[in-house]
Amino acid sequence: MRRLGAGPVHFRRVGRADRALVLLHGLASNGSRWNELIRNSSLAKRWTVLVPDLRGQGSSVVREPIRSEDWVADLAAMLDQEGFADCVIGGHCLGANVAARFALRFPERVRGLILIEPMVAETLSGALAMLARARGLLGPLTAAVLAANRLGLRRRSLPTLNLEQLDRETRRKMAEGRDRQALTRRYGSPLHDLRYVPVASYLQSLRETVRPMPPWNGLRASTLVLLSSGSRFGDCGRTQSLLRAIPSHSIAVVEAEHWIHAEEPQALRLHIEHWLGSLETVDADD
Repeated sequence: MRRLGAGPVHFRRVGRADRALVLLHGLASNGSRWNELIRNSSLAKRWTVLVPDLRGQGSSVVREPIRSEDWVADLAAMLDQEGFADCVIGGHCLGANVAARFALRFPERVRGLILIEPMVAETLSGALAMLARARGLLGPLTAAVLAANRLGLRRRSLPTLNLEQLDRETRRKMAEGRDRQALTRRYGSPLHDLRYVPVASYLQSLRETVRPMPPWNGLRASTLVLLSSGSRFGDCGRTQSLLRAIPSHSIAVVEAEHWIHAEEPQALRLHIEHWLGSLETVDADD
């Protein structure tokens, strides 16, 4: 695990290629989200893969105000530190939104963009839709939690969440037919999430997850969009319609509820490898 300067942000660097692929995890997650993909693909042979734990989560625990702009700044600093002028950047869920915000803030630094289940505020449903409407309440609630942290009211240590192991265990239980609710209980439960993430970081990540995005037509990089067919958090059809505003895009729908990494890891790998191969061909022709 490497460290960004002397600060709290930690990340892994895998591979020795002269081009960078940055992969961002989602809400209440960490960089182990990408372990299985990296291990079972050829990505690290063709790219230097940079996998951060976003500020506030995983090994990058902080108890301070955090916004998407802070994550974007951290990513730019990470690329600078590791010697890359540009990258392909991708993410899942909240990480997809952060990747898109990075591409909007630094278009000259993004050669390609991979959005896996981006959270489009206009299409959210269920609890997340309600949360989006009440998003303004998360600010005061977070401020109260941070104030309590400064008074010493906080957990001194947090367990480490190994998402590669969790994914495998969940797939095994689902295959055995013993645990039909494995996905929602393990991946869609705030109580489960809060075991591994500081409360303030979780609240702020929720706020950023449901935060409306700038217009999607502002993205200039070639973009791969992977969406789940399920409607766990939003309407797939409406999401596709809105994301078609991206000038250069390819959209694929995977038969999954939301957690494509856990449900369809091979489909995820094949889509990403094929799209990156096409991007490499275009770069070579240029």
